[in-house]
Amino acid sequence: MPKAAGLSLATLLGLALLAAAGPLGMDMFLPSLPEITREFETTAPTTQLGITSFMVGMGLGQLIIGPMSDRLGRKKLLIGGAVVGLGASLVCATAPTVGVWIIARGFQGAAGGTGVVLARAMVADRSEGTQAAKAYSLMMTIVGVAPVLAPLIGAAVAGMSGWRGVFWLLVAIAIAQLAVAVWLPESHPEDQRTAGGPATTIRAMGSLLRMPAFVGHAMVFGLGFGAMFAFIAGSSVVLQEQLGLSAAAYSVMFAMNASALILTNVAGARLVNRFRPQALQRAGVILVSSGAAALVVVTFAVPAAPAVVACTFVLTSGTALCMVHSTALAQGLAHGKQGAASALLGAVQFAVGGSVSPAVALGENTLLTMAIVMAVCAAGAVAGRLLVAARG
Repeated sequence: MPKAAGLSLATLLGLALLAAAGPLGMDMFLPSLPEITREFETTAPTTQLGITSFMVGMGLGQLIIGPMSDRLGRKKLLIGGAVVGLGASLVCATAPTVGVWIIARGFQGAAGGTGVVLARAMVADRSEGTQAAKAYSLMMTIVGVAPVLAPLIGAAVAGMSGWRGVFWLLVAIAIAQLAVAVWLPESHPEDQRTAGGPATTIRAMGSLLRMPAFVGHAMVFGLGFGAMFAFIAGSSVVLQEQLGLSAAAYSVMFAMNASALILTNVAGARLVNRFRPQALQRAGVILVSSGAAALVVVTFAVPAAPAVVACTFVLTSGTALCMVHSTALAQGLAHGKQGAASALLGAVQFAVGGSVSPAVALGENTLLTMAIVMAVCAAGAVAGRLLVAARG
């Protein structure tokens, strides 16, 4: 069976399906946002709280489950998260009010966070350094298919059965993820687990946060993601309502942008054989900054959908490099605290995402607001990279 950094292809595919819970849960319903707003007779900012709730849930889920898995193992928590995800998807599909839907989205996000944090930790259990970077690149290539296909599938399903049909499809996917969680072997045996309770967990996370290099990698990871997520959060309003695209055209444009993740990660799996992770992380920060700066110019000069997507394509390519190599470098500093490290990375990522979503919704010119938020996140990623460089 083919191998990737000590992981069988079947295991890597299984981990990728679990890690895809985030982008699937986030991106599949985006074309339906206007329909959800109309059915619940609410406002667009209120409906977008479904994005914020999901992202905050993912952040909290990772922050709690990651360190717990260092003590309890990965498998049982993986199964528990899949069960919660299944239940939350059912509630979303049948929600009678927007409030119930928003709350269920939070639990759906927490379940998705469990899959993401444990998939990342299970790769770290089996590999390190360049091998880990290659494994993360390959896994993210597979995961990257989700944001490409999800909005296209979501638009098609919503066109046939409405927005609730999209969440019934997520119920079916949750069942498949539960089956994978049951099948995957434990990667963190009892003799390697940490002892102690919450105090031990807090100390482990505190020791990582006292390392400037780890903090720098976390900043690049989270804020690089934040720059991309600003587009995810604002794209529906910007491309459909502000720039006049149909739901189908929006889905195509969104998929074109998301394909940057796949292309960059495919290339990245090969580039790690020639370049150090630090160099590839630096290249990612440069691309994120360049894409954000170009979008600010486009916003004032040529605010057209193709130009916007071209800028975000460059930015998203940089995000892929930032996330893969910041993960590998940060996990390399963990030394037995892989679950805690994965949790901190995820918490930063989705705390940023949860902040970015309402920020993008501020103001009447969503394109301008989105560009500003992207630029701020890019500046933060640059600061994180400078912090890493200052520590050698």
